Order: sequence, then C-alpha cells, then structure tokens
Amino acid sequence: MIKNTVLAAALLCSALPAVATDDYTIELYEIYCSACHGVGVSGAPTAFSDEWRDRVNQGMDTLVSHAINGIGNMPAMGTCVECTEDDIRDIIQYMAKEK
Repeated sequence: MIKNTVLAAALLCSALPAVATDDYTIELYEIYCSACHGVGVSGAPTAFSDEWRDRVNQGMDTLVSHAINGIGNMPAMGTCVECTEDDIRDIIQYMAKEK
C-alpha cells in the first residue's frame, strides 16, 4: 500500500512541472475558484487533494480546455473573465498540488 502511494505521488509530481506559485495565481484561485474547489461543490475536485490525480493523467491541455470551455457544472472560465489561458494553467497546477 505504501509503495502504491509513493508511486502515485511520484507520478503526480512528475506530471506537473515544478512551478513557484505567485501571489496573482493564489489571488485568482481565492476569488474565482475556492468557492467550489475549496470544498468540492457540485463534483468539483477539491483543491490540494488526491482528487486531482486521475485528472492530471488526462494531460494539462485537456484540463485547460475543460476549464476554458466549462465541463459538468463548471462554467466556462470558471467565471474568471480576467484569466488568460496561462492563468488557468497556473491555477490548475496550483490546485493539483497536494498539501
């Protein structure tokens, strides 16, 4: 079991590039994303949890596309009209980190 957990954590870390999260990304997350992703509302994967593992395996381009176009109960751009595609990518990488 521990071996599987370590392997899964290693795969998650290797799937996400090492990036320093800047204050702007954190601010965007707190304003536009935390209401749903902070608590997992309406099927949203909870930020900073292992719920992101399977999603990360779909590839970052797929996740960015889902966020930009909307998927399930998530509206397009998560209602963040000021976010660029790079902002969305940074926010996803931030939320997908386990704490």
